Amino acid sequence: MYSIFLFLSKIFLLFILSSISSSQTLYDTLSKAYNTSPLLKSNRFKLEAINEELAKALSKNRPLVSFHGSVGSDQTTTVNTIGVESKKNNNPKSVTLEIQQNLYDFGKTRSAINIADNTIFAQRADLKNQEQEVLLEASVIYLFLLASTEINKLAKNNLSLLQKHYQATSDKFNLGEATSTDLSLAKARYLRARSDEIKSRGDIEKERSKYFSLIGVEAPKKLLFPEMVIDIPNNLKDITKETLQGNPKIIASGFRKKLSFSKISSAASELLPSLDLNLSAQNAWAPNTFFDEYENYKMELNFKIPLYTGGHNYSDVRQKKKEAMQNSKTLDYNIKNAIKEVEILWIDLSSLNAQIISINSAIKANEMAVEGVKKEYEVGSRTLLDVLDTEQDLLEEKVEAIKVKREKFITIFKLIASMGKLSATNLNLEVDSYDLEKNYLAVKNMWLGFED
Repeated sequence: MYSIFLFLSKIFLLFILSSISSSQTLYDTLSKAYNTSPLLKSNRFKLEAINEELAKALSKNRPLVSFHGSVGSDQTTTVNTIGVESKKNNNPKSVTLEIQQNLYDFGKTRSAINIADNTIFAQRADLKNQEQEVLLEASVIYLFLLASTEINKLAKNNLSLLQKHYQATSDKFNLGEATSTDLSLAKARYLRARSDEIKSRGDIEKERSKYFSLIGVEAPKKLLFPEMVIDIPNNLKDITKETLQGNPKIIASGFRKKLSFSKISSAASELLPSLDLNLSAQNAWAPNTFFDEYENYKMELNFKIPLYTGGHNYSDVRQKKKEAMQNSKTLDYNIKNAIKEVEILWIDLSSLNAQIISINSAIKANEMAVEGVKKEYEVGSRTLLDVLDTEQDLLEEKVEAIKVKREKFITIFKLIASMGKLSATNLNLEVDSYDLEKNYLAVKNMWLGFED
């Protein structure tokens, strides 16, 4: 008896575990998308490559140290005034250590550092935007798959119901209690229901294929509508404010505008002087046929003033000014576009909320209507067509309710993305979030080496 109980307990436990493993929330899917997306990984490597621009800019403040060594063979043949020829051989060798340090460059290095920083921060915003696009696409695919699955359940139930209707009508027809028209109507509705069920299964397979393509794993069998973990402001004014502060496209455009002004400063600084300190130490052995050893130590200050370069530098400044104007207009466009998008999304969300209330009321009314028509049909005051029509209306309302609920969540996630909050951190996803500062600080403080 105990062994049977233990066996049944194991079976029940396995059933529970399989049910848990086969179900998956939207946030589980988003976590997988975050961890597996090749686009995200590609953009992270791109950011880390751009981080090196800061290391290059900082290197201009550091000394340049070089070591030179040479060894060779020298043969000299001389003929004096009386025609006597003599030959001398020596093997010259030398080593030289040179150090060059810029003392002042009138803002060139500072401009290069500003260019690197603004480029990095713009790319960080691009990476955040890419992260949001990946998570938004994953949420849309999940919600479409969920809706397709729920619609398929309704289609199966409707098919089963209409199959029973068709069978019952067929039996009545054989008994002479139903007409051929009743039978044809029941059969037509049944065949339509079967077609709808087949189509709903096809929709599931398409969405499962999209899911696998993006996430890289098979879609779970059981899906659930999400519970929101980010609060959305209750009015458009606050949403617009957060959009202007957090939208990654606006942030990226803002840094690119600052970047363009830094490039103007950099181009203009090429017209300014520079001051360098040069130190060198040289030791040579048998440098020529007259000396056995030679030593030289040198220190010099180099002051350079660019007077004329054919107009190249002036052209560069003019070009950078035009690019700054372009980036300024791009920022204005992105701001206006983001504001327009959140306004449309806010209107859509308000409309969807109203639709959900209306559809839920319609479903309750249709459910009461179905029950009433069925009773009237049993007493002969309603036809079979009336029953089928009311059931079809109820089915369509339930399908519409699922679609509207799906669109509501998609709209919410789009609003969250517009505000710059659709990220692994803000969604509290169970992932190791990418650290923007780790590689940045590593290369910033690295003076030598290949590994960060």
